[in-house]
Amino acid sequence: MNPLELLEKEYPNLTKSEQAITDYIVNNPMTVIRFSLTQIAKEARTSNTAVIRLCQKLGYQGFSEFKFSLSRAALSDTHGSDGEGGKEFENSVTAIVSQYVRYLNQMAAEADMDQIGRIAGLICRCPRMVIMGNNRTGFSASQLSYRLFRIGVANHLTTDQVVMSDYMEIFGPGDVCLIFSISASKLYKDVIQRMKKNGATVVLFTMNGSSPYKKLCDHYVCLPQISYNKKMGFLDDQAIFFVFIEVLISEAAKLLNLTQKPFQGWE
Repeated sequence: MNPLELLEKEYPNLTKSEQAITDYIVNNPMTVIRFSLTQIAKEARTSNTAVIRLCQKLGYQGFSEFKFSLSRAALSDTHGSDGEGGKEFENSVTAIVSQYVRYLNQMAAEADMDQIGRIAGLICRCPRMVIMGNNRTGFSASQLSYRLFRIGVANHLTTDQVVMSDYMEIFGPGDVCLIFSISASKLYKDVIQRMKKNGATVVLFTMNGSSPYKKLCDHYVCLPQISYNKKMGFLDDQAIFFVFIEVLISEAAKLLNLTQKPFQGWE
């Protein structure tokens, strides 16, 4: 059985601590494959022993065997079992592209362009702006920062938790904080509350539609989570964020009366 399916099946029988670890693994399968036991324990806010104990409870000898099984399942789900050579590659490309197109179409259908326009307005008008992301969403935060600089919008970027704490102390009225978090992580609770207390505007880009932060943020944008459907394979959510970023950049460029041109290389 797929390790993620096994986790979901055993979920009701797990302790609250084990369920918390399971939630992290299910929401971040590719991270679990890439990271070490110590890194996973740190990200899941638990101990090495607790992670190992969960793996053993599922029938694995330890974390290494669980990680290998997860990696093998990811490879199997991504490439499928039909055909060989070029035909298999062609089938994989078609399947993966189709899956992303499906979720991008869902994003387009659910997009609130009025809200996106208001966020673009905040981005173009605010005196100071910081973009935050952690772990995988750090890539999305970096992409938005880069794309904003390309249209002349200055911004600050951080993927460091300590620096995030610094920003929540100095940002105030008129300043804007943009946060990327797939699951609306508890990591940002203090940041959001302190930013709001100081009068700053907080925008959260997430894939969790039921987070308690929804009522705290000025803007809460929930995008479809492609990695949630484990039957579709281990596809990454950052692609969804990246396309959304292009939509946001397009709206900001309109407000700035810019005509975007193809990148010609660094001068």
